[in-house]
Amino acid sequence: MPKKICRGKNCKNLVPMNGKYCPQCAKVAAMDKQEKNKHYDQNVREPKLVNFYHSKEWQKVRQAALLRDYHLCQECLKHNVIKSAEIVHHIIEIKDDWSKRLQIDNCQSVCKSCHNKLHI
Repeated sequence: MPKKICRGKNCKNLVPMNGKYCPQCAKVAAMDKQEKNKHYDQNVREPKLVNFYHSKEWQKVRQAALLRDYHLCQECLKHNVIKSAEIVHHIIEIKDDWSKRLQIDNCQSVCKSCHNKLHI
């Protein structure tokens, strides 16, 4: 019977053509958003990054970037689309240059959709 790759993030397991996830990824897919974030922080993201994104310093910079950008997605605005921003994105990823993690000039407010496109 033909198979395809599981839709789980970075999963290479094969599933039947009519399926979406392998048994392990199906459990993650069934979690609510808060559980998924907790799972990601505990099992995927580096502890150093988890601590950073929960820090008061990052929360201050994040809020300042959202205020600076009027809570609007800067990527959508480039295409004359007005959409609310939910995420503050590091233009130069902090894993590539840790020293820029709190520089507001390295941050831009984006919607979830644009953030996903930026990380493809």
